[in-house]
Amino acid sequence: MKDVYIVDYVVQDCLGDDIAQNFHQMPNTKGPQKITRYNPDNFPQVLSTNGYQLDKPYTDKDNIGFKMAVELADKLNNNNQFPKETIVLISSMALGYSVKDEFIAAFDNHQRRFSPTKLFMANHDLLSSMIANRLKLEGLNSSTNAACSSSMFNLYWAWLMIQLGEASSAIVGGVESPLWPNFQYYWQCTSAISTTNGGICVPFDKSRDGFLQGEGGTLFYICDEQTLKDYNLTPKAVIRGLSAGAKINTITAHDKSGEHQGLLMDRALKQQGLSLNDISCFNAHATSTPIGDDIEFDAFAKKFVDIDIPIVAYKGYMGHTMSASGLVETAYGIEAVKNGYTHPNYALTDPLSDDPRLITTRKDLHSKTFMKASFGFGGRSAIAVIEAV
Repeated sequence: MKDVYIVDYVVQDCLGDDIAQNFHQMPNTKGPQKITRYNPDNFPQVLSTNGYQLDKPYTDKDNIGFKMAVELADKLNNNNQFPKETIVLISSMALGYSVKDEFIAAFDNHQRRFSPTKLFMANHDLLSSMIANRLKLEGLNSSTNAACSSSMFNLYWAWLMIQLGEASSAIVGGVESPLWPNFQYYWQCTSAISTTNGGICVPFDKSRDGFLQGEGGTLFYICDEQTLKDYNLTPKAVIRGLSAGAKINTITAHDKSGEHQGLLMDRALKQQGLSLNDISCFNAHATSTPIGDDIEFDAFAKKFVDIDIPIVAYKGYMGHTMSASGLVETAYGIEAVKNGYTHPNYALTDPLSDDPRLITTRKDLHSKTFMKASFGFGGRSAIAVIEAV
């Protein structure tokens, strides 16, 4: 397999927009907060009133997801040069929900015209096209809809194209602004979102009853070795292995045996001859749902038998950033191994297991290589092995 390099990554979430500073300030996170994006009192049917909101002066009339994508793209552009053939794969599940509400209201009010600009900005199918146009890029642009694994599937798709020689570089990622009452209600109907006291988010804790949504997003710039040389680029990390697949137990739950997840771990490791002992940390997807966290922990424990590495979920710090979550959390994983330690699982006081690898205090890491897991509805799974350089 060719080496594929992570040249740069930019992140926005409730912790801020400086990923290095965000990582160091993680222990000081405010945690779940009452949503101010709208007035929860106006929607008594929506039982989850907490979330992880961006600290930005956006209003409910802004297309937050699109603005976030533009800001991330401009920041990435200021830091780097891109070949014009660079492909763009950016996903979103909740993009433009406030605009869609306006559109429905216009239809119900018998308006004959609605702003096409707003419609395009609210269309997640066009997000990659608009960012490609902004950056003057001419490569393939599209996106993957793989639920919570979307950004990781975008990475996998781009990685495969580079392996096949169909592309030399790519911008991949996802952006989410999901804190709208109808989207909160959507997850409430699936029983996936937390409703305890307005909502909590405590992955791997026995008290968990679901996730809380978080506004946030990320863009990664990846490329092959020749592009590194041609553009005199210095990478931040290298993808040592990447695998993806699906095995459906139910639409919302993954393989309870853990065999499929373990198979993907093996595939990712074998691509460059790595072993489980090379991994310093397991960066979990763990959404704080009663079923999902158990399945993921069991899959980890069955694969990493007698290997003393921490298993850590970062969603307690910044919430579930939905389709962006895989790569948002990968960025924090790179920061962790780069700094030589990881923060503990957020607010973990009553772990689902007495296994000490479910860490509740800061843990030093023995190498710059970690494994990232990403799981989405429909049994979709992605496993990445990343090494900071």
